[in-house]
Amino acid sequence: MHESIDISPQKAWKLKTLLLLHILAALLISTLFWPVTKGFWQAIDLFFFQTLNGSLEGRKYWQLFWACANHRNADWVEDVCILLFFILHIRNTEKSLRPRKTAELIFLILYAAWIIFFMNRVIFKQVVSIPRESPTLLVDGSISLAKEIPWMKLKVDSSKSFPGDHGTTALLFAAGFSYFSTKKFRIAACLYGVFLCLPRMIVGAHWFTDVLIGSGSIAMVWLGWAFCSPFARLCIDKIESLLLLVKNLPKNLKVRRLNKTS
Repeated sequence: MHESIDISPQKAWKLKTLLLLHILAALLISTLFWPVTKGFWQAIDLFFFQTLNGSLEGRKYWQLFWACANHRNADWVEDVCILLFFILHIRNTEKSLRPRKTAELIFLILYAAWIIFFMNRVIFKQVVSIPRESPTLLVDGSISLAKEIPWMKLKVDSSKSFPGDHGTTALLFAAGFSYFSTKKFRIAACLYGVFLCLPRMIVGAHWFTDVLIGSGSIAMVWLGWAFCSPFARLCIDKIESLLLLVKNLPKNLKVRRLNKTS
């Protein structure tokens, strides 16, 4: 008996929750661009940027830390840390349940990669293409790490900052991993997700709302479709079946050889 997403056929669809997630995402995005509420979000964006970016002033080691966190190679380190979360979570699971847990996390990785490519790279960058300049291009007196640390190649600005790629990755990881994991891992994953969102906001490549509303809306809608429908369960079932097939393949081959020789 293994642990799984226990959804009976009649309860496979959570339509009310799915609808609410779509409504919430639509409301958040509309308030960001609606003239009546736009100023509210702009004030929040400016406050967060000036607070985070202002912390860099005159602090060389602090600047170096966030410069390294924004470097392209840091993405690999962050991915390794996410992988460690998965490995530790699986190792802390009862042995008989590990194939199921592994299948859940493989699904999450593949699904998150597809969302980031399809939504962030295709829809919002090529189809919708919302022109939105990042803080460093608009706010006077902002601290540019590209100028403070010129010997390091950094991305500190964008003409299409909505939504944030790193923010989408962080929120998909934190929310998706929390859905499958235990309380202690859930808290650690959420804290790490918040950390992953910070580097681009501190240097001014993204606004706070690029992450909260842009990335948050994408994560809500697509994780809703995964977990408020049979989709995640069916995919995980298939992945688990493949894992068990691969795991039992040497045994099956050995049995076949013994049968042939007998």
